[in-house]
Amino acid sequence: MCLSFKNITIIILVVWSLTALSVNANTQVLKREFDQASYAFATKNYVGAAKMFKSLSEKNDPNSQYNYALLLFKGVGTPTDLEEAWYWAWRARLNGVERANLLTMDIAKMLSSEEAESLQVRLLAAVELDADAGDPRAISSVAKTYFYVKETPDYEDGYTWALVAQAFGQEDVLDIISDAEAKLALDEKLKSQRLANEIFSEIVNSSSGTN
Repeated sequence: MCLSFKNITIIILVVWSLTALSVNANTQVLKREFDQASYAFATKNYVGAAKMFKSLSEKNDPNSQYNYALLLFKGVGTPTDLEEAWYWAWRARLNGVERANLLTMDIAKMLSSEEAESLQVRLLAAVELDADAGDPRAISSVAKTYFYVKETPDYEDGYTWALVAQAFGQEDVLDIISDAEAKLALDEKLKSQRLANEIFSEIVNSSSGTN
């Protein structure tokens, strides 16, 4: 795969300039780690940068997920791995990193439908695990996974989880709700609404039990 290090450096530095605000709202530890990863990349310690961005990705830092996906896609600091690149690019996209939209599409063109389906299962399992723990952003991600990741939108499940996310104050699922309500029959909407209430209650009760 042909690579321009100059171009990839520009991409990652632009992401860092956008990330600074969101990371400051998180912990100083995460910000320090992102600074270190960015510095490693800037000083051409690509292997070190990839390791650090991977660690931050696993801690669900959205822009680190994008950076790591890009490194995996380009084969910088780590061998090219289209499956891992697809997974982390989608994690970033679901978490609201707009630059990840094009990256997910570029990677998808290189994967078979069977490989994509397997990765969708992995992605859904990951975001559902975080959603079950009561993370509102993850609940939105579940809705988006059903609606946007699959080749054909799953309107019922997407609608169900979007209703749960909306109940937790997430506004990034409003388009899903609107589109699903236009597609689903009344009985399907009522079924999804009942299920959404069950899921919402389970999450709230589970969260209350851990406090």
